[in-house]
Amino acid sequence: MKSWTQNVLRTKTGDIPHFPRTYLYTSKCHPVKSEADIDKAIDHVGTPAVLKLEYGSSAVGVKPVRDRIQCTNTYQQIKNHLRSETDHPGIGLGYGNDVMLMENIDGTEHDVDVVIFQRQLIGAFVSDNGPTRNGSYTETTALMPTCLPLDRKGQLITAAYQCCTEIGLVDGVFNVEMKMTNTGPKLIEINARMGGFYLRDWIKICYGHDILLYAFMISLGIRPVITKHEPRCTILGTMCVPSAHKQQLKNPNNLNLLNTLIQKKAVRYNQIEASLEDCGSTDEEEPFCNIAVVDVNLNIIRAKRKLTNICNALGLNTKTYDLNYLLEDFKES
Repeated sequence: MKSWTQNVLRTKTGDIPHFPRTYLYTSKCHPVKSEADIDKAIDHVGTPAVLKLEYGSSAVGVKPVRDRIQCTNTYQQIKNHLRSETDHPGIGLGYGNDVMLMENIDGTEHDVDVVIFQRQLIGAFVSDNGPTRNGSYTETTALMPTCLPLDRKGQLITAAYQCCTEIGLVDGVFNVEMKMTNTGPKLIEINARMGGFYLRDWIKICYGHDILLYAFMISLGIRPVITKHEPRCTILGTMCVPSAHKQQLKNPNNLNLLNTLIQKKAVRYNQIEASLEDCGSTDEEEPFCNIAVVDVNLNIIRAKRKLTNICNALGLNTKTYDLNYLLEDFKES
């Protein structure tokens, strides 16, 4: 449970004396078992806040709330629309639809994929996420490697590693979602598995490491050897979501152009759902696919220009999905 993770880390004093205490990375949160818990949760967490599923993924069922009334209405919506696995397959509803309220965190969002063997950190890969969709937390754009300065990148890696080991994740490949705030790293959640969607493909291209292979090796007691940590290229991508891109992705001319770009290796294409209809309703959608470009000279400006031109040609850059805004956080450090 996500609230359990946060609350356990808030009580930890740290197994490694010279490391920061993990409570510094945590945020206030409170389980909401029923409507009767909402007042208690808001009194503990405050507003604005985030209402989210305890077992969800892909930001489905994650909503910003600004006050008690909106929190109650959003809670009812989540509980009524996301009840079981059949309502939205693959996001974790098979484990239940419990809800939690979490403190809102300002800052830039990052994924940290860590490789840990017998409690030793042997690899870490940091990527950046652009602003999420308005009214939800659906991912829009991403960049690898991170454009953060080295010191902030190091802070994220240390925080992710420490949060994992403090809750017993000492062998495996884990995906840690964090925000970099004005006061340092803050934990969003830990996925006790390797990063999904496009992350394995991107890490293979950017760093030459296969996190799926490493996960298998560690499960067999074999220590992966990771000697090279320098990126070989920059990868910049955008998510395609049905509410903004359904018509474009059903247009035969666009599909022909996209297939040509894929065949010529002008883009990296990763699809998460079998069809656009499998992405859920507009209110609870997840991305359909990711379209990315690669720049072997690690030039973010050129990668932005290349991705924007391709998205313009495909009709994916729109007023409601403005790439200029969604890519503006990605700058040379």
